[in-house]
Amino acid sequence: MCPDTQPKMSRCVLLAVAVLGLSGAELGARQAADPLATHLLQDDTCADGISDDACGLSLRQLRGEKAPAPAESHREIHPAFLELGDAANSSVDESSGPPELTFYVYRAKNNENYEDTNVNMANLAGVMWYLHNEVVGHCPRKFGIVRVLRYKITMRNTPELKRSTGKNFARLCHFDSGACTGPASSISDFKFGFVVGCDKPSFHQAAYPKATWFSFPGSCPEVPFQRKTEWCKQDQKGGNHQCNAGEPWSKTCTWRLEPAGEVTLDELTHNKNFDNTCRNTGFFEYRDGCDCGQGTNFWHGKRDFHAGLRRMSWLKTLFQRNYPSMPTDLGSEPECEWGDPQR
Repeated sequence: MCPDTQPKMSRCVLLAVAVLGLSGAELGARQAADPLATHLLQDDTCADGISDDACGLSLRQLRGEKAPAPAESHREIHPAFLELGDAANSSVDESSGPPELTFYVYRAKNNENYEDTNVNMANLAGVMWYLHNEVVGHCPRKFGIVRVLRYKITMRNTPELKRSTGKNFARLCHFDSGACTGPASSISDFKFGFVVGCDKPSFHQAAYPKATWFSFPGSCPEVPFQRKTEWCKQDQKGGNHQCNAGEPWSKTCTWRLEPAGEVTLDELTHNKNFDNTCRNTGFFEYRDGCDCGQGTNFWHGKRDFHAGLRRMSWLKTLFQRNYPSMPTDLGSEPECEWGDPQR
């Protein structure tokens, strides 16, 4: 939230004007009616004076961790956060805007099942990047991750996004417990509709070619799962609201999801009952210091391009083996225009 200082308040006012398209007089009237209006778009994580490290991507929803109980201090949603106008549900002009895309995404999860909306997911390279950097360097595996789930995504972002940015994707929204925590640039993209975002992590940190993460906004995207009220869900319907096959694309229908199988980490790594093994031996599947594993060579070479390709190929082979009636690929993966320029 913005503290009651003139420099920060001015920043908030400018942000509200830019995102909501309000004139100074309109913003003043709104603030007088509701003093919270100037605070709605300030990104707590990336506030002035906080290091860039504090603005890093929260991958709780990519990894599938169960959402914790919300803090009492979390700010409430407000109608001014998303002001899509009367055309919020108008269908997309089929002659303009980004193309319709169909592709697979993946999400690392523990054994629990919960919502697959207002989350970050990844392409196959992206989920391998995540597992290698966040999960397998811990004993037991971090966050209780035991499987990789695959989904078929069909999507089309709005012409307004394409006209304004020249890109097919919005900027990645960092979801944490079902709430978009920023950065502010990704939140501002919601003025174009509930658009799907993307980003690319650094290839130099883990060599998984074209690793990409995506954000899939659902209802009330700034509010944690436990605090999404029915009023909010009706007011801010999200990008997958009544977005079944055959429905026209619109600002509230930008993506739809279909489950497409799962592979366990035991299958992937050949390390059966790894949690028991690591507790009994102290071995880790991967240690960054030696760039190697203990009792397994599956994760050797995090920055080895060819080893990364072999691991990706094996995960793809397992999905093909487990689900032979499903296609291995769905055509070319979409290109993300954001993220590491060295990709």
